[in-house]
Amino acid sequence: YPRSLCLNCLSKFEVVSQKTHLLGYSTYVLYKYNDFFRKTLYQYKALDDYALKDCFIESFQELKRTYKNYIIVVIPSSQKDNKRRGFCPNVEIVKTFSQHIFTGLYKKEDYKQTKQKDRSQVKKILSIKEGNLLYKKNVLIFDDVMTSSNTLQAAFQQVEKYHPKQIKALVLACPHIDYFKK
Repeated sequence: YPRSLCLNCLSKFEVVSQKTHLLGYSTYVLYKYNDFFRKTLYQYKALDDYALKDCFIESFQELKRTYKNYIIVVIPSSQKDNKRRGFCPNVEIVKTFSQHIFTGLYKKEDYKQTKQKDRSQVKKILSIKEGNLLYKKNVLIFDDVMTSSNTLQAAFQQVEKYHPKQIKALVLACPHIDYFKK
């Protein structure tokens, strides 16, 4: 089948496939956030290169089977950015492995994590609507990049309120992957 990137480019993604625990929740990190990943994600999200949506999961076809009985809660992007680009990047990536997507997690105001000195403030920005759809369900929280883990922590807190059967997290990349090897 046609690949989203050539094999040479795909090989520049530094696969770590690391399972760990964050706040007691099973968390699976696929890649190290290296320079190639950063540039590719930037091209996808900031330069609106929609065709790149497939490249992030392409090496992990087993995700379709692994998470087939999960509702995927997507960490939201800025609504302003989504409107400008015409798509929600994380939702489009998740669609490559699941159609059970929950988009009820949202930011109450325009907030860019990368521009914050105190990233823990995201817990005041992140909220949830229609959370009752998560009750007694297997939930997977999906984020593209985890730097401080504050966004995931805030998402865990929002989702916990609705008593899902279980909660796990899937993260595309993390710059501090050595942190998890403890």
